[in-house]
Amino acid sequence: MIRKFFYLQKSDRKVILALLAVIVIALTIIFLTGEENDETNTLVSADSIGTSAPRQQHRDSFRRQPYRERTVYVRTKVVYRDTAYQRGHSLADAEHDSLRAFYQPKIRRGEHVILNMADTTQLKMVPGIGPYFARKIMEYGERLGGYVSVDQLDEIENFPLESKQYLTIEAPSPVKLDINHLSLNELKRHPYINFFQARAITDYRRLHGPLRSLDDLRLSKDFPQEAIARLVPYVQF
Repeated sequence: MIRKFFYLQKSDRKVILALLAVIVIALTIIFLTGEENDETNTLVSADSIGTSAPRQQHRDSFRRQPYRERTVYVRTKVVYRDTAYQRGHSLADAEHDSLRAFYQPKIRRGEHVILNMADTTQLKMVPGIGPYFARKIMEYGERLGGYVSVDQLDEIENFPLESKQYLTIEAPSPVKLDINHLSLNELKRHPYINFFQARAITDYRRLHGPLRSLDDLRLSKDFPQEAIARLVPYVQF
């Protein structure tokens, strides 16, 4: 066979040698690639075994914990929204706030926080109130000029109404609006005065002079009796 090879023309011998070289290179690449895959598979398998063992130990340790400790662990997951993310959505601020509030130190039933004198730290001690609602209470109180009734908290969106039983009002002293001198824009900044009510006040002053009482506005369609009643603590003449 080898002898016949030398009887071939020189060009034929070159073609055969080139084909043999290509075959040898291909076999070498296949051999080396196979070894790398084996090493990779070995590493992946080892990693999987290495991580599964601690997880199994953690599960065994968790099962041996007292029931109370196990319950606290699960609740901690809820606080950090793990279950919400597993459901595919995040909690709203108000919903998350009520969950966080449950795990903070709280006052007991029968105890109270003075709403019109409290800061955010004291408000967060009320069951159902966390940082979110504590901030909302303070912000709305500033807009009002101070709280005169616990029921004003109903005006905060999604406020947990069951928390009102832990709050009380003492000696309210709200900021008063000088209703006869404030401009339309200044009047409508108050939560209890909208644009049309502010315009009714300024129109009355222009046509009839200073108001002596909010009852002067009772004939205005923009001031029903309930609107006048809730504004009374916040005005002066």
